[in-house]
Amino acid sequence: MMRKIAVFALLSVSLCQTARAHVADESSLRVKAEPHRLETRLTFNLFTLTRFVKIDSDGDTKISMAELTAAEPGIVDYLNKHVRLRINQQKTALGAEARLAWLWPNAMKSPPMTELEYTARNVDVTFVHEVKDRLIESLWIEFDIFEQTGPLQTIRGVFEQGDLVTEMPFSAQEPEFLYATGFADDPFIKDAESKPATASRGQRWWMVRAMVLMALLVLGRRTVLAARARKAVTRRRRARR
Repeated sequence: MMRKIAVFALLSVSLCQTARAHVADESSLRVKAEPHRLETRLTFNLFTLTRFVKIDSDGDTKISMAELTAAEPGIVDYLNKHVRLRINQQKTALGAEARLAWLWPNAMKSPPMTELEYTARNVDVTFVHEVKDRLIESLWIEFDIFEQTGPLQTIRGVFEQGDLVTEMPFSAQEPEFLYATGFADDPFIKDAESKPATASRGQRWWMVRAMVLMALLVLGRRTVLAARARKAVTRRRRARR
């Protein structure tokens, strides 16, 4: 009887740990692509974030909001180093700054959170990257976090481009993905192309005006010469008489 109870207890603990690990190993990525702007939102729970950086600074196995706020620069720095991004095949950072959002009610008033609460506390980390000098044609993302999180970590990736939504899961086996935007119409390029066209139309208009002016000058010169010729003929006739 005691053996059965012991086995049941072990199974219960194992199932609880498996369920907890399963929840802790789920993260998400949302990328919103625009012609010259890229918004990247990463969502992790506190358990996963503690694998990236040290948040519990006093070592009491609890995380206060003061500790979490103090760890923000370390979280942003870690993600910039371990979530690799290339735009148009050029290596770049997710963003120099990020916005962190706590996804539970009255977060700033939360008392210190125990380890049992870590998996139920999710945090959004949002980066914004703007590219003004060229069109965003492609973006490549690679996650180099699985050494810290473990091989069970999965990241549900969603790429949004207008009404088009593409889902792509990331894992230790498939840590990277190349996304082509396919943007065809670039308002920046249209403006640049319209300026030379406007300039050429203006140049043609001035050329026409110059040609008309030259024609008028020639016509006026001929008129003056014709008048002088008539006067000369008249004087000759009078002189003969």
